[in-house]
Amino acid sequence: MYHKSVYNYIYKISVFCKRNLSEIKDIINYKINRFLYKNTKILPLKECITKDVYEMYQDIPKEEMGSVNKLNGLSFEEFKVMCNDYIKEEKEINKQLNTTTNRYILFDGNMPIGEVGIRTTLNYFWINKGSQIYYKIRKSKRGKGYGNIILKLALVEAKKLGFKKVRINCNNENIASKKIIIKNGGVVDIDSYKTNEGFSSSYNINLSDE
Repeated sequence: MYHKSVYNYIYKISVFCKRNLSEIKDIINYKINRFLYKNTKILPLKECITKDVYEMYQDIPKEEMGSVNKLNGLSFEEFKVMCNDYIKEEKEINKQLNTTTNRYILFDGNMPIGEVGIRTTLNYFWINKGSQIYYKIRKSKRGKGYGNIILKLALVEAKKLGFKKVRINCNNENIASKKIIIKNGGVVDIDSYKTNEGFSSSYNINLSDE
C-alpha cells in the first residue's frame, strides 16, 4: 500500500514536470539506495581475515551457476590458511587461472556481505573471454540491492587499477545478476555461449571518461 501511494505521487509529479515516469522512479530509487547503503565499502581481503568474514563464506554456497566457494566447509584455521594463499595471488599468478586476482570484502557497517574479485593480469583469454570481475553475495543478504552496490564499488576499484573497460560474464539463468550488469553499463559482447552449467553471456563495461 505504501509503495503504491508513493508511486502514485511520483506519477503526479512526473506529469506536472513533464518528465518520463521511469526517469522519476530512477531518480527516487537512486536517492533511496544512496541513503540506505551510505555505510557500504569494500576492503582488501588481507584486512578481513576475521571470524565474521569466515561466517559470511559459510553463508555462500560451495557451488552455484559455475561459481565456486572453496572457503565453505573449512575450519576457521583452514580458512585463514587459504585466505593467505589468496592474498599471495595479488602478486603471484595462479597457474590454474593464469592471472593474478585482487579480492575484496563488501561491508555494510560492520557486517560482511559478500566478496568481489578483480583479475589483474590480463592475457588473451582474460581480455577476450574471461570474466575480469566476479562477485558473490551471502544468501541471507540477497535481494537487498547489495549485488548492485558491490559491482559499483568494484568498477571504481578497477578504474583505480587502470582499467579502461572490464569484461564480466553471467549465466543466462542468473536474471538478477544480468540486470545488475546491464544497470551498470554492461553491453553484450558474446551472446549465449555454451558452458558446463548451460549458457552464459559476456558483457563489456566501459570505464573510460571519453
